[in-house]
Amino acid sequence: MNIATLKAMPSLDSIMSDIERYGIARNAVELMTYGFTVVSPANLGVTDTWGERLRNAAVAAYESRNDVPIDFRTSTITAAFHDPFFDEDDVFIEAATNPAKLALVRLMLGQGAVHRNNLLILKGPTADAAADDSAVFHNLPLHIDEFVEGIPMGAGHICHRLNCTWICTDVVDEADGPTLLVPASQHYGHGVLPHDTDVTKSRYPLVRVKAQAGSVAIWQGGTFHSTLPRTRPGLRIHLNENHTRPYVQGRNASSYIPNSPRLSPELLDRHPELKRVLGLSEVEMFPGPERGEDGITRVPGDPTTDPYA
Repeated sequence: MNIATLKAMPSLDSIMSDIERYGIARNAVELMTYGFTVVSPANLGVTDTWGERLRNAAVAAYESRNDVPIDFRTSTITAAFHDPFFDEDDVFIEAATNPAKLALVRLMLGQGAVHRNNLLILKGPTADAAADDSAVFHNLPLHIDEFVEGIPMGAGHICHRLNCTWICTDVVDEADGPTLLVPASQHYGHGVLPHDTDVTKSRYPLVRVKAQAGSVAIWQGGTFHSTLPRTRPGLRIHLNENHTRPYVQGRNASSYIPNSPRLSPELLDRHPELKRVLGLSEVEMFPGPERGEDGITRVPGDPTTDPYA
């Protein structure tokens, strides 16, 4: 029995169809059960060349803000900053609107999911890290992302926030300073307790992210995670895209992309799907899969009766 073909829940049916189309059913199950998944470049429909474009665009974004050239293979910097980036290189728009990734985002957050901010992280060797704000990325305590938005845990197992991290440089082993995640920890219904934040003394099982450049790692806001120190020369480069349900207005709302003056109407009009992803388009919910061409994004579903609207 294929429930999606019954057309009883159009907003979910379209998501399920996309999950089947892109071959990401295992990723969907992992995300809902383990609380995280890693989607390969092949399933995302991107090539090695595309991954190189994303990496190079990330490096260029850092260079333009600091007026200094860097080589990701040898640099020792550690830096992190929020910015839309969309007006700098179309590859950032392609990442934000990747349809396979969005199928998983909308599975967890509904059709109204909103892309809130981008965080670019360039992580050099820990031994070379300066004693500044960026040092936290080398000794990151085990934590959850729900608290970034001020979302309380324990009020039902509803996902309110997702972190979609584009892997811009290969993560092969522990020397790369990879992300660590605790499987199924989003089901605990609480944040990390103070005596459990040190990953070197963790009583929880820890899974290290291993991924090819061009992959995307996705985890729920309530999933316990941290990172390991980097010992390999050069940079580990990640682009974190944070998504929430549309009604979430977190404590860091000032950094939300829709509040950025750099999003010109011309750019948004050229990329209507980006406009929808950012929650900036007028949305009309209705029981059907059609899409209009009149400036209104029509999303299947009735928000009063449909949990996936």
